[in-house]
Amino acid sequence: MAWKKENKPAQFLLSITAAYGDDWAALKTSAVEQGRPVSELVREAISDKVGAGEPRRALVLSPHTDDAELGCGGTIAKLVERGWSVHVIYFSAVAERYPDLVDEAAASGKIMGVTHEILDFYTRQFPRDRQEILQALYDHSRLHSYELVFTPATTDIHQDHGVVTAEALRGAFRNCTLLGYELPWNNLEIELNCFVSLEERHVRKKLKALDCYDSQKHNPYFDPKFFRSVVRMRGVQLAVPYAEGFETLKVRLDGML
Repeated sequence: MAWKKENKPAQFLLSITAAYGDDWAALKTSAVEQGRPVSELVREAISDKVGAGEPRRALVLSPHTDDAELGCGGTIAKLVERGWSVHVIYFSAVAERYPDLVDEAAASGKIMGVTHEILDFYTRQFPRDRQEILQALYDHSRLHSYELVFTPATTDIHQDHGVVTAEALRGAFRNCTLLGYELPWNNLEIELNCFVSLEERHVRKKLKALDCYDSQKHNPYFDPKFFRSVVRMRGVQLAVPYAEGFETLKVRLDGML
């Protein structure tokens, strides 16, 4: 079949989508701004049309403000870019020690394009409040349905992180995929068997979000060069420029079948 000059294949495919069907120039401009091949945006636009309706939803469980961005900020950026609705639950803002953390988390969330809520559990006291944390997770899961949930890896040695992951596994999120993110300073050992490839723009957004946390920059790991080294190392393992690695806790395959 020969395509007429004004009906190139990409433009024909694009005509079935709602997002750019009437404005091919807008799609090309968007591709240039994002530094991506226009073919990628065409595929995404078509996928969005085919899957039109409610956006796919992901939840990030962050024991403390900044854990979500540290552990999977690049993946969050990629999900939001792909049209996912991402919500973050911060279980503690450590307000008694860092009164600015609430505002810092809000600024970070705005950059990432996520919604968020901050609970009032006391840091380092999560084991004491285990049942209340489980109840909070259970209550949230009854009101909201997610396809994908991120939580700290099971080998994370921080007591608060371990409680959040244990209760998420215990039954609060039985019907979705559950992935454990790494925080290298808390993981003396970890088995990463799931990877999400990232582009430079996703890494930049992660770094920009983390830069909001002025109160945490005294920590030795809070260094952009270190953050980049981690995603670069995981990228080498996946044969891509950058990646984030995860521990597969549970996978629901419905969406792939």
